Amino acid sequence: MKKIIKGWLMPLFIAVAIFFIVRPALAQTVDIPIPDIVGAESVSGYTQIYYESKGNRNFITQGNINSRMPFWVGEYIVYVSDIDGLGQVFFYNLASETRIQLTFIGNNLNPKVDDKGRVTWEGWQQPDTTWQIYYFDGKSVRKLTSGDLSLNPDLSGEYISYGRRGVNGTWRAVIYSIKDDKSIDVTLGENSRNPKIRNGDIYLGVDSMNEEKFPLSVSDLFLLNLTPLTATSSGNPILDELSATVSGVVEVPLSSESGSPTPQSAPSGQSEASPTPGT
Repeated sequence: MKKIIKGWLMPLFIAVAIFFIVRPALAQTVDIPIPDIVGAESVSGYTQIYYESKGNRNFITQGNINSRMPFWVGEYIVYVSDIDGLGQVFFYNLASETRIQLTFIGNNLNPKVDDKGRVTWEGWQQPDTTWQIYYFDGKSVRKLTSGDLSLNPDLSGEYISYGRRGVNGTWRAVIYSIKDDKSIDVTLGENSRNPKIRNGDIYLGVDSMNEEKFPLSVSDLFLLNLTPLTATSSGNPILDELSATVSGVVEVPLSSESGSPTPQSAPSGQSEASPTPGT
């Protein structure tokens, strides 16, 4: 088993090392193609990911699998490829033209990347029984949540925002500080399903008719050290809106793109077809 794990990890470590060594050198000698647009298009019956730069369209995926959910910032592109019926997250660096497969098990969707090449996404991986939030810091993958359903991750500066739904069905907005390795509950309610940070401000209900700006900034939140939010009101509106919660970060070993790891069967209650995140 140790030999198998080493066989998976070594190529990935080499790829990551090349990524960080080659990128600075290329930045000095190569005109890095910054996309004007990144999208998905059907080619020979399969959806492929492309980027357009200076009027030229370039595909970064090919073959007999579908790829979707592209997202990019600067020279970095992330996307999902459906392998054996389940979504796996890929990271592509335009500067070095290198690709890293970040996930190999379970179902993984909705990846986001920032200008430092850090990635977050939602994944359903055994033994979990629902969606959780994962984070790639450029070297390794970390699982940020456990327990409650967690969806809609987004990166902004040194923060990751996402929504969590408790067993009673109540949504709460959460912000994770990469620097402090700490999560904070923001507020409760349906608008907490999809929080985002923009220029240091927190927005709730993003991409809905009920989008609203939260009264306090993200930096204000991390000045407080209150108890975790619950569905029961404390009677104090400030305490109801703002409180801290212990981080659920768990280290997750990275698998490499080499070899053919045995596909993981879908978690209980999850079909082999890519399930839609919880509602």
